[in-house]
Amino acid sequence: MIKDLSSPSNNKTDIKIIPSSIEKIYLGLILITAFFVRLIPSRNLSFAGNDAYLHHDIVMRMVEEGFGIISNDPRSLTGLASYGYPPLYHIIGTVLYQIFQTDLVFFLLPPVLGVLSIGVLYKLAQEIFNNQKAALLSTLLFAFIPSFVTRTSVFIPESLGILLSVGILFLVVKYIKSIPGYHNLDNFALKGFLKIFKGDYRYLIGAGILGIFYLFNHRGWVFLVIVLFILIFTFALPSFKKKPVECMGISLLILIMLYVLDVASYFARLQIVPVSVLGFPKWVGLLQLIFGLYGSYVFIKSKNPLYRFLAIWGLLFLLIGSYSFRFRDPYSAIALALMGGYVFSKIILPELNKVIEKYNFSLGKRNLKEGFRFLFIFILVITPVAQGAFSAYSFVVQPSPEEIESFEWIKDNTPVDAIFLTLRDEAYLLIGNTNRRDVLLWKVVYQGFMGEAPSVAETINTQNEVNIIFGTSLPGEAYFLLEKYNVDYIFVGRNMYNAPGSKYGLLNYLPSDTHFKTSYITGDASVYEYVSNPSLESPGKALNITGDNDYSRTVQFIEKFWNGYSYSDAGGNYYRNPVIDLEFGGSFKGNYPLNAQISNLFNFISIESSNQEVSDRSTYLLKWLEYKQMPGGAFPSETPPGEYTLGTMETIFPLMEMETSESQKITENGLKFVNKQTGANNIKISPSDDGPGIFEDNYIQLKTNALVSGMYPDNKEAIVQGVLELQESDGSWSSFSYQNIGILKGLCLYYESTGDESVLDSIKKGSLWLKDHQDASGSFEDDGIPQPYGMNHYADAFYIYSVAGDENSAQLTLEYINKLNLSEDINPLKSYLTFYSNLSLIYGEKSALEMASQVI
Repeated sequence: MIKDLSSPSNNKTDIKIIPSSIEKIYLGLILITAFFVRLIPSRNLSFAGNDAYLHHDIVMRMVEEGFGIISNDPRSLTGLASYGYPPLYHIIGTVLYQIFQTDLVFFLLPPVLGVLSIGVLYKLAQEIFNNQKAALLSTLLFAFIPSFVTRTSVFIPESLGILLSVGILFLVVKYIKSIPGYHNLDNFALKGFLKIFKGDYRYLIGAGILGIFYLFNHRGWVFLVIVLFILIFTFALPSFKKKPVECMGISLLILIMLYVLDVASYFARLQIVPVSVLGFPKWVGLLQLIFGLYGSYVFIKSKNPLYRFLAIWGLLFLLIGSYSFRFRDPYSAIALALMGGYVFSKIILPELNKVIEKYNFSLGKRNLKEGFRFLFIFILVITPVAQGAFSAYSFVVQPSPEEIESFEWIKDNTPVDAIFLTLRDEAYLLIGNTNRRDVLLWKVVYQGFMGEAPSVAETINTQNEVNIIFGTSLPGEAYFLLEKYNVDYIFVGRNMYNAPGSKYGLLNYLPSDTHFKTSYITGDASVYEYVSNPSLESPGKALNITGDNDYSRTVQFIEKFWNGYSYSDAGGNYYRNPVIDLEFGGSFKGNYPLNAQISNLFNFISIESSNQEVSDRSTYLLKWLEYKQMPGGAFPSETPPGEYTLGTMETIFPLMEMETSESQKITENGLKFVNKQTGANNIKISPSDDGPGIFEDNYIQLKTNALVSGMYPDNKEAIVQGVLELQESDGSWSSFSYQNIGILKGLCLYYESTGDESVLDSIKKGSLWLKDHQDASGSFEDDGIPQPYGMNHYADAFYIYSVAGDENSAQLTLEYINKLNLSEDINPLKSYLTFYSNLSLIYGEKSALEMASQVI
């Protein structure tokens, strides 16, 4: 049983963390440190956290349009409606902004509220424990709870809600302590339960006033109400023990009443998402969790109702928090921090002192006990501080520079009343940065804030239909719902490529379907305009070409990849590694370089075979490429898509030799983009990249320099010379065969165009390195590292050996290619077209078509 802490401890092992002379300033140190830790997410004076952008946007709308935009529906104002949104926090933010006229309001208000919450919790802990040290250590643990730190570092209503929660709890505890005999739970059995109404009502009135403010601030008051129910339940425990049947009947009546009041409709909107075990120490805090759980074990046996209440509260919210993180973060952690501070002060430190006194810690004649004591205590104290600071630095979401660029583009280039479709997490940043409207978040937040709150069923229906749009493989179904919600643009963030349905749903056909015009692309964000009636319609089904000659077999193979608007490769996975995705990926279904190659190939076939249907498809693909080309001339490529210079050059390269108005226009615009990215000694990987950028090694930069120079050699001498200078003495640039192949392919194209002998010498050196890393069967020794090589890699190697004049290696590689099963290739269409185009460079188109048809 826990002893009464109201009397001073006479435990000789009770030790001081810091000297008593400065113990009074300990709270000040905690408050100051906590304040500066909460400034970490805003260190660049940019908003941090998804929600912060949303709430900043609401405040700025109120600044510009006035308080009249706030809903006058009482259920929305108080959050009693499931999707109502109380406005108090935003009103405070608006008033402060209008007074000070600076965005510092949004950065400083949350930390100030957080520090006030810490101060109030200190007073709460003092009331519960009647012991300053336990109160200080509880305050330390509470101040740096990771989820509490993040919620009071960013501009969200919960930063005020937590302050109101601990403030109300403080007044409720004061009320309980004013009840005669409160310290013994047995005093409240049966009729004794009515004693809970015999305290000082001034504290309840004060708590009620704060509760009214809480209603107008944030729906976190629901969690507080549950906590208060737990407190009442704690006082009823002795009655349950003596008359369980009667008490169960009363409990059942209460549950029926809650059902009649439709409380379930509110809880229906809670995020029921199972969380991982690692999430508990991550968001509750390591020491807070360990000390708090130990404290609950101790407190659950106490006769003091406040101690028993803390144990039940902490354990119950942790249990529910495994299914809905809202209970865990940070509400369970409040109780755990309070109990943890007691354990820290009254159990951990005394036991630590006993261990130190028991053993001899000395070095020569020097006694190191005090040093060890200080070291252990310092580690225990600094651990929650460090974890809280790390959480502030790492766990608060910030938009990337490329996302910020996309938001600026949206603000400058889309109508102010444009409606966007995106997923919920992306919508926070989108709306908050652009002042535009989306489908889902507008329904969940803005509608309830500015008008009549939607019902749970209505909101769930909207969520389901947004999921259908992104997940359906039936474009017609997506069109219908896009029209229903009057969508103008689709915004796609980097993380959406990992969302369920992304491989087969909307993201799969956005790049190819002419209902979607590519408006803006960066590596982190994409914007597509929805076109209800596109000027370029689908030509229909795949070509039905019969026959058994090289021409018909080639067309029949390619038509397997027809998607209704263009040709899409099978594609690999999205690996979230820029180099691997660029080389072995393929989940981006635009495939503009492949469609350009097919247009060129079909043009040749139609001339040779006099097939008008194939000719029409070639012409259509040129119109499709022109339709999909971005205003600046670029063609996006890879996943997530970016305006890569190499991808654009690979698209226009096959079109340079075609003499049609469409091909010439596409090429002209594409070369403008390429020229803009080309410097005297380097070619930018993408417009937003000034060098290797997101790529950890130099391979993509070298490959870009080599291949773009090879396909478009004008004035590239210095760039190519830079590639040659980086070649190692053994002929390589990299330890990976596929990377050396990519660079050598570009050099071969450049040599074929310019006849530069220094480049040929480099190619020969490089081909010897490739030969040394190829086994007797023709397979490269590192095939499969980091991913299985495609036929395209071997086709490029064949081309390199041919240019280098190594006939034996070329023949070995060709024989290996003919043994490969194209259907097992990650990107079979790319591999076939690469093989054909390389053969055409060596033998001419007709012979190349005959040789390439053997692999299909």
